[in-house]
Amino acid sequence: MSFTLHIVGVSATAPVPSSAASGYLLAGPDGSVLVDCGPGIVLELARQRLLDDVVAVVVTHRHADHALDLGALAYRLQFPSPRSAPVPLYLPAESLDFVAQFDSLIGIATVPTLQAPLAQAFDVRGLNLDSTEPFEVIPGLQLTAFAAHHAVPSASLRFEDIVTGGIVAFSSDTSECSGVRAAAAGADLFVCEATYLTATVAELEGHGHLTGEGAGRLAAEAGVGTLLVSHIADQALAPRILADAAQTAGGDVTAVLARPGDRYPLTRRVAALTLRPH
Repeated sequence: MSFTLHIVGVSATAPVPSSAASGYLLAGPDGSVLVDCGPGIVLELARQRLLDDVVAVVVTHRHADHALDLGALAYRLQFPSPRSAPVPLYLPAESLDFVAQFDSLIGIATVPTLQAPLAQAFDVRGLNLDSTEPFEVIPGLQLTAFAAHHAVPSASLRFEDIVTGGIVAFSSDTSECSGVRAAAAGADLFVCEATYLTATVAELEGHGHLTGEGAGRLAAEAGVGTLLVSHIADQALAPRILADAAQTAGGDVTAVLARPGDRYPLTRRVAALTLRPH
């Protein structure tokens, strides 16, 4: 049995009526990896009865729209009955201080299991973005992290199903850079941010974001199979952002909007086998 990508939330900055903020699930036979945990993600997982399946969490960066619900998840994991063992939590090594800072805000001194919720609920592990060594994040699923370009340390992620060879990449928040290109190279699925329809140089290269055109260009350069356009700031602009992404990506890439509730099996395209990076 291979892994399946579940789209849980796709909104930039904060939840909107149609979606929670950023969050994706890679569901496999022995549990699921949660990728990002923005506002509204824990509620969506609870509604879908998927919380108990989460056996590892990977957070691309510390900004609230990708990490705020770690507090809610830690509460859920620790109360009323803590899990038998902490859940591995991966985030950029330069941001490990985020855990103690968050705990100082949400810890409850009078509840033993919630005095330092994140430190108690999670086995916190740093992603070394200076190294691109893959590792098995859960049985059957390999992860490689690359340095993205954003206002804080940010990780573009590349997951490979060890059984099927299927690859899904996540851009994280980033501008066009070598790290996100390496993560996406030859991927079957590429979940890529497209925050803006149009943007200034400061918004793109300074802060570190993409337009639909930029997402499409990355997908074309990387030779991905399906581009899942996500992290759109103004959902009313989503059709136009998707059109820009599709036009720039070209006919060899299938470009679609990432929509909550959609699921994609993680299988390898025959045409992509020659594109596997060395």
